[in-house]
Amino acid sequence: MTTELDQLAMRLQGFARARDWEQFHTPKNLAMALAGEVGELVAEFQWLTPEESRTLDAETLGGVRAELAIPLV
Repeated sequence: MTTELDQLAMRLQGFARARDWEQFHTPKNLAMALAGEVGELVAEFQWLTPEESRTLDAETLGGVRAELAIPLV
C-alpha cells in the first residue's frame, strides 16, 4: 500500500523529471537549498529574546510555520 507521502514524493519526482530538473538535485545543491531555507527560519527568531521566542505573536508564528513547511515539501 502506498502512503499519501509516497504518492506526493512520486508526484514531485515526476514534476522535476518533466522539467529536467533532476540534473540539479545533487546532494550539494539540495544541502545548499536547505541551508538557505533554514536561514529564512532563523531570521524569524533573530532579534527575539529566548522568552519572546517561546511566546510568538500570531504573525510571527505564521511566518515560522511557513518556513518550517517549505523544506518539507
